[in-house]
Amino acid sequence: MAFAMATLKINKHFDQYLLGGKLRTKGFERFRYVFSAFSRATGQERKFFIELYIVNPALSPKIAVIGQKSRLAVSESDLQYMLAGTSSAANASDEIAVLPSYVLVKAGSFGKSGKQLNKFHASSQLSFIKNSETFKVGDCSFSSKALTGSITVLQQELRIKPELLCNDGMMSWDLKFERVIGSNPLYNRKKTVWMPSGVKALFSGSVYLDNQEFVVLPKSSNGYIDKSWGEEPNSPYFHLSSSKMTSIISGKALLNSGFALEGEFGGKLCATLILEGEKFSVENRGILKKDAIIHDCSQMEGGESGEKVHWMVSIHKGKYVIDLDIYCPSSEMIVRDYEMPHGQRCLLKILSGGAGTGEIRFYKKTGKTLELIEHANIGDTICEFGQMEEVGK
Repeated sequence: MAFAMATLKINKHFDQYLLGGKLRTKGFERFRYVFSAFSRATGQERKFFIELYIVNPALSPKIAVIGQKSRLAVSESDLQYMLAGTSSAANASDEIAVLPSYVLVKAGSFGKSGKQLNKFHASSQLSFIKNSETFKVGDCSFSSKALTGSITVLQQELRIKPELLCNDGMMSWDLKFERVIGSNPLYNRKKTVWMPSGVKALFSGSVYLDNQEFVVLPKSSNGYIDKSWGEEPNSPYFHLSSSKMTSIISGKALLNSGFALEGEFGGKLCATLILEGEKFSVENRGILKKDAIIHDCSQMEGGESGEKVHWMVSIHKGKYVIDLDIYCPSSEMIVRDYEMPHGQRCLLKILSGGAGTGEIRFYKKTGKTLELIEHANIGDTICEFGQMEEVGK
């Protein structure tokens, strides 16, 4: 089967700030960057993530409002009862419904000692410099070609503010990147839009995590970039992506290949697969399309290797069938938290790993039989599954 080389055309419009109209008071926008790096001291490889998460920016532009923070509705009479040490009015313990409104920089790493660090900013502190296509907030910048910034969270700060929903530690970064394989939006509806703009991205530079330096090299960075925006993140949440693939048939690395899948969008997934330059996508193009994706995520015992999480996907597109089986050790995964724009103390909790391994099989239908076109090993897979939870209920 012959493959044509793919060329990546980046639509700069999607790198800009896209929340407008009602989405500024009931909506979100998230930029995500994931890459591998090596410890300069030990040579250990780790997978890192850096994100920019904007939620309901017009609700409270001058003050960052975190919806998870407990706020009691206490009237003047309630206060008098409390100070007197007598029973208070019935609604003294009622919580005020608070909608989140802020710009969040989230960064961290996957793995056994993985962590997430959160830094919240008022939305008025976010600026977009159109000439350089760069977002700036605090000391962090996000452009179409580079990332710089730092986050420090102290243990004492977390004791006072548990609503920060993260670990303590320090991370700083100075990175450049190039998107090699990507896509325009695959799911594009009012509620949510998802675009894997960098199915394969090459990162370079350095990262410091808790005073340990990590070096990022383009050929081994196995980078990934995507963006989503709309009324709220999808739940349940399902994601797989990787560009580290090696053919079992030929033994060669598939350098112009990669895939990204995400959902659930009304119970379904959208996906793009690039196999040595030839692209196959399953999008939301209407009810008459016969493309389909069967998927599942389950927990399984791993014997001596420990507990694992298994992602299974089968894509049926025209004359082709693509099967994926990915496994990630539970010990290599962390939980990332995102407040939902509609508030009510709802969190999207995503079980996340960056060390998924498995196989992909690519078939072509010939009559009633399936002809195996490619069979490859997959490494460094971003594997995620999550659901919305109402905290405290």
